[in-house]
Amino acid sequence: MEKNISAQAYELYHDESARSGYWHGMLLVPVSQKEAFVRYLVTARELVGYPYKISFKKINRPGAKRDLAEAWLSIALGFMRSESKHIRYYYYTSARGEREKAHQLLDDQASGVKFIIFRERDNHANMLQYPDETSKVETSFRFGFKGGLHYLFSEDNPVCVTKIHFDGYLHQGRHIDRQRVVARLSGLRSYCGVVDQPDLIDDRASDPDAEDAQPYADCQLLQMTDLLIGSFRAAFGYYSNPSQWLLARYARTLVDKYKQGLPRMRASRWNRAFCMSQCHLENGSWHFETISLMEDEGVTQLPLLE
Repeated sequence: MEKNISAQAYELYHDESARSGYWHGMLLVPVSQKEAFVRYLVTARELVGYPYKISFKKINRPGAKRDLAEAWLSIALGFMRSESKHIRYYYYTSARGEREKAHQLLDDQASGVKFIIFRERDNHANMLQYPDETSKVETSFRFGFKGGLHYLFSEDNPVCVTKIHFDGYLHQGRHIDRQRVVARLSGLRSYCGVVDQPDLIDDRASDPDAEDAQPYADCQLLQMTDLLIGSFRAAFGYYSNPSQWLLARYARTLVDKYKQGLPRMRASRWNRAFCMSQCHLENGSWHFETISLMEDEGVTQLPLLE
């Protein structure tokens, strides 16, 4: 696939969750925004005083982990704006005490980050002809990747993916197969490109303290992807405790805007900032559809962000 020289360069960060289906989370970060995005995340870490790897599934009560997760999700939501529309966005810093310290104005230039949430509904259970579990993950990733690029970008806003980061090959049992993930991307539209380079895929660990870890900045963005996929899953109703439901409000802000219809989304600061869909295999054919919300009437919904 040829690189479109006029396209904006993005790096993609992938994480997954295998509860109630197989969920892929794909964070697309403009190369031009990467340094600033990571700087905000690291500053939040320092303010909270939590230097360790963070994971959504391990957040189950108030404390430093939840404070950091809320700060990161708030920052991510700001960076996911397609444009500011001259509306101020205040992100949560996690600082204790006065409100003006806990919420600060995000730079208007912070924008362009995108997120793909893609679910294989049956957790790959019907994919019987594949050689191993990782090949199933690679295949469903490719579906979500292709569909997400088509939806989030356009002829007027082309994209070139220059790097793909997966969260650690050890739990997959082997390295990611470039052939299955990228080379089989047939029918990719002209405004979507992926660079052809030997080191396109990095599947080392997301914990910077691990022996075989990716660079520190990339570890932060992989952990950010973990929080985003957890927040979206919780927004759809798949969460384990009140702390996870609290963190769902960031994704739920976007999901509820999406539910209001395309005219509402076109007017939103988050137009074409995220993509949500799922697939399943039935009678040998793939079917694609939207993800349904699991409304839990026993839980009082938290106020959404403005």
